[in-house]
Amino acid sequence: MIRNNERLVKIINKLIIVFLIIFLLSISNSIFVNQVGYYGVLILLLAKYWLTKENPFSKSGLELPLIWYMLSELISLILSPYKEEALQGLMKRYFLIPMIYTTAASINNFSEAKRVFKIYIGGTLITVMIYLYFSFNHYISNLYSITESGPSVFQYPITASEILTFTVLFLFAFFVNEKTSVKNKILLFAGFALSLLALFSTYKRTGWMGAAAGILIILILKKQWKIIIPGLILILIFFLTQKNVSDVNVYELLNNNPVLERTISTEGKAYDVYPFDDKIIISDYNEGLEIYKDSILQKKIDLPGAVIKFSKWQDNYYLAYLIDTRFLLLENKSSGLSYVNEFISPGMTYDYAVLNNNLFVVDKDSGLTVFTNPEDPAEKFNYNQFSGVTNIYIDSNHIAFKKDQGGFEIYELLEGNRPGKLIFSNPDKLDYFYYSYPYIFTSAPSGFKIHKIDSINYQQLYSFDLIKNVRKIVKADNKYFVLSLDANVYIVEKTDPDSFDLVNKINLGYIPQGISADSSKLYLTHLDSKRSRLLSIIDPYHPSNLGRLALWSAGFKMFLDRPIFGLGDIDLAKYFKVYKKPYQKEIQGHLHNNFIHILATLGLFGLSAVCFLFYKIILIDLKIYFAVKTEPFISSYSLGAFAAFIGFLVSGLTELNFWDHEITTLIWFTFGLNLALLKSVKPENEII
Repeated sequence: MIRNNERLVKIINKLIIVFLIIFLLSISNSIFVNQVGYYGVLILLLAKYWLTKENPFSKSGLELPLIWYMLSELISLILSPYKEEALQGLMKRYFLIPMIYTTAASINNFSEAKRVFKIYIGGTLITVMIYLYFSFNHYISNLYSITESGPSVFQYPITASEILTFTVLFLFAFFVNEKTSVKNKILLFAGFALSLLALFSTYKRTGWMGAAAGILIILILKKQWKIIIPGLILILIFFLTQKNVSDVNVYELLNNNPVLERTISTEGKAYDVYPFDDKIIISDYNEGLEIYKDSILQKKIDLPGAVIKFSKWQDNYYLAYLIDTRFLLLENKSSGLSYVNEFISPGMTYDYAVLNNNLFVVDKDSGLTVFTNPEDPAEKFNYNQFSGVTNIYIDSNHIAFKKDQGGFEIYELLEGNRPGKLIFSNPDKLDYFYYSYPYIFTSAPSGFKIHKIDSINYQQLYSFDLIKNVRKIVKADNKYFVLSLDANVYIVEKTDPDSFDLVNKINLGYIPQGISADSSKLYLTHLDSKRSRLLSIIDPYHPSNLGRLALWSAGFKMFLDRPIFGLGDIDLAKYFKVYKKPYQKEIQGHLHNNFIHILATLGLFGLSAVCFLFYKIILIDLKIYFAVKTEPFISSYSLGAFAAFIGFLVSGLTELNFWDHEITTLIWFTFGLNLALLKSVKPENEII
């Protein structure tokens, strides 16, 4: 029996190694595979404990705050109005906590601990290389300027950025701290540089801020003041001196040969431009509307939000559309444009169009709303059946919708501007769709095509293989200006009925934010998106920043409702709908801040537990670092572990990353490995 047990224990030990490797290689790329590895190790360790009667688990020093945290989850569950949902949240938190102990228990000596770290870093660097490949394709397709985000490969870019923060900080800690050969230093720097490049490629400020904070902590602990002080000064100078590049380029159209006539620079961010008699009106974001004649600013209209589009509605009434989806009604009086009132559509607005003095607004979630009277926005009709729409095109007889899934539908437009029967639909996934009766313009990987549609037929007229990745089309007279993601504007002219020619191309070198045209001129707005992305961190009008401020404000109101034990570990979307302002339409279930979200869900009792837990992790990590400061490898690891946790905390100021499965996994794993390394080097140490 004893021999059988010994043989079984040996098998279990080998299986533990197998599942541990699965766990390590999948930390950065697959939740499912990672869970298989983790639960495999946990179950095998428990089986080994049952067979040998020897407890493989040791104290972590976090027992008291963890018990407090688990108790807060339990109490908030009992008191929550949504117990079933709160139970699911509780189970997610409870099941991951043993990872601290399984990590330490599955490592027997220093060599094994080093091997575990190397496998983790090696697996993550493979993920980095894969992510860089997709990021390069994302870049050459000019998708960064459009999406303001990196590609989604293994997880959402914001999660990828925080995972990469850990990798960046560990490799930087080893590069700065480890006394090793020149060859190893070069390899460490190469790994750090690649990881940092991948982090930048996510295009997510949350990860950037966390990594910056962690690097600063490492330099402070290493007392690298010669680097820290000049670096901070340079960063301060950058933010004080840099401005967004914001221009409007006006081209004169001379016999299909566009000539740059003038460039107008603005103080804000020129999102769109609208020809207005002999003037142009620039939607200059936070600087409001600016009216120019030639290149001279005639008038500036301040607005209560960042404006991104300007349109005519009816007679002397005009619309200014804000980044937060509010419509501002302006009246053109003898004294000029003046503010009248504001209104919103019912849902999350994606596009709008004006026809026959009616405003047609499509909301992705609530469908089509038709506003009929600018003096009374309450006069409207809703057609909820048209949800899932992202773009609308309309003429006197038809209304066309581009669907969220990529296809399009065309309906009759009945008397009274009501949608009638479906005339034609195409479910094929399209990158872009534009409708100008009777022609349909589509862009897909197969190319740019022009079709003609009538009540009977749908036929392809032309295919332009040269034009790919279309972003926007505007029409002026018989010309179509086709803006593509390769930073070109193609001029397609209708020469005869059903005849189209590609007559010219403007190579811009940038992707315009806005494009419009009239019979004699083409107007393009130019924003430096790379510089804008960095400055957006301190931009109070940026949609992400506006959204977070709204979430935090609502979260504090939720806390006031249940201040002690909170609402329970639940999705908070249902509560956010109650506390948000009417024009705040993007509904989210988490509050993009660890502390505010926990305050709302677990109350003061839970937040105190979590703060105590974070404090203990910081304290233990620091004690380990100072205890092993002179030891090779472990001193570098403990330095990286502490910096990574600080980076996690900083990122958690703008993201709920503590309850993100991948990030929680990294927190518990890196802390457990820190304990295992300490135990293997200084088993007698009583830091914990």
